[in-house]
Amino acid sequence: MSIPADHMTTVKKLGVIGTMNMIAKAGFNYRHTMGYLLGRGQFQRFSNFLYTKTLVPTGEGSGELAYYAIGGFLQKYPQLIPYPKYIEIEISTYCGFHCIFCEHTAWHQPSRNLSLLDFVRLTDQFDLKWVNLTGEGDAFLNPDYLKMIRYLKRRNTSVFLVDSFNLINKDVAQVLVGLGVDGIYISMDGATKETYESIKVGCNYDRAITNIKNLLEVKKELHSPIPEICFRFVVNKKNVNEMAEYVKVINSMATREEFGDGSKIHFVGLLDFPEIHDLYLETIPVDKISEAIEVSKGGLPVVFAHTEQVTNPSINKCLAWAEPYFALVPEPMMLPCCAVLMSNDREKIHKYSFGNYNTRPIREIWNSPYYKWFRQTVTDPTSKVPMLCAGCRAYETETRMKKYGVDMRTKEDFL
Repeated sequence: MSIPADHMTTVKKLGVIGTMNMIAKAGFNYRHTMGYLLGRGQFQRFSNFLYTKTLVPTGEGSGELAYYAIGGFLQKYPQLIPYPKYIEIEISTYCGFHCIFCEHTAWHQPSRNLSLLDFVRLTDQFDLKWVNLTGEGDAFLNPDYLKMIRYLKRRNTSVFLVDSFNLINKDVAQVLVGLGVDGIYISMDGATKETYESIKVGCNYDRAITNIKNLLEVKKELHSPIPEICFRFVVNKKNVNEMAEYVKVINSMATREEFGDGSKIHFVGLLDFPEIHDLYLETIPVDKISEAIEVSKGGLPVVFAHTEQVTNPSINKCLAWAEPYFALVPEPMMLPCCAVLMSNDREKIHKYSFGNYNTRPIREIWNSPYYKWFRQTVTDPTSKVPMLCAGCRAYETETRMKKYGVDMRTKEDFL
C-alpha cells in the first residue's frame, strides 16, 4: 500500500488502521453531497465529484483513495499515467495583501490576470474532472473570475478554490453556492486577531470570520452541503503555539455537517526560502500536533502536510507530477505540480518549465520529449533528481541527490 505524502504525519499519529478508519468514515460522510447531486439529477457532476474523491492523486478536495492501492504501481510505471483530467490554474498575480510568508510579498514579478479567453482555451484542451483555482495572487481581483467558475460548472467539472475570505461577502457567497462550487480552502493562519493580522498583513480577522459565517448561512438557506469548507493553517514560528486554539475557534463556528462532508483543518508546514527563513520550523513539535488532534475530537478532522522535512517520504514515492500546474508569470507556463512554487524563484522555475501553454497545444507539451523524460525520471530511484524537484518540501530528495546528483537539463536540451 502506498501512503500519499500529505498524510504521513496523520498516519504516524493515528496509525495505519486509524487512518484507514478515518478514510472509511469520510467515504460514508459524503452521502449528503452525493445524495444532493443525485437528487437533483446532476449525474455528471456526481460522477466527477466521485472521481475527485477517488482518482485525483493530490490537491484540494482530492480523496486519493485509489492511490493508497495503486500509487506504487504508477510510481514504478509513470508512462502509464494518461493525459490529465485534473489540473491547477493560477488565476491572478494581483494581490492587495502582504502575508509575511508568501513569495508574492518578496518577489518582483509582474501583476497579471489570466484572461477569460486564455482560460477557456486552456481548459478546453482537457476532459476535466477536477480543477483547483489558486495561485500567488487574489483570484477575486480578476474581473473574470466568477465567469471562469461558471464556465467550469457548466461543464460539470468539480471546482475547488483557495482564498483568504477577505473579499467573499454574502453576495459573492450566494453566487458560489448557487454555481455549485464543490469546495473552498480558507487560508487562515492564526487563532487570534493579533496573530492572524500580523501574519496576513492587510487582511482583517473579523471580516474573514463574518464572511465565513455568511457563507455558512447561504448554504443553510439553499439547503446545500457544498461547497465543503476546509481551513488551511501554515505553521510557522509566529503561530505554532495557537494550533489547538485554532481548532477550537473553527469548530465553534459550525458543526461538521454544516461545514460540509469533506471539510477538515489542514495544518501545513511553511515552504522555506531565504527571505522568510526566520519564520521557518524544520519540524512541528509533536506535542502541538497531539494537542490539535486531541481537541479536534467531535469536530472537523485535522490533517498535516509538509511538516517533517527529515522524515518525508522519498521522491521515489511522488505522484504530484501527475497533476499539472499552469502558472501566469513571468510568462504562461506548464509545470509538473504546485509544490515547485513558493520558493521566490520564478525565473528558475520558468527556465525548467515545460513550455508556454499559450503558444503550444498542451497535449503537445505533455507529449514532448522533455516532459516524458521528466515523468520517467522523477520516481526512478537510480536517476538524477530533476532540477525542478531538487529540495522539494513535500518529498525527501537529498538521498538521491547525494548519490546521483541533480539533472540540470531544460527543454532546450531535448530539441
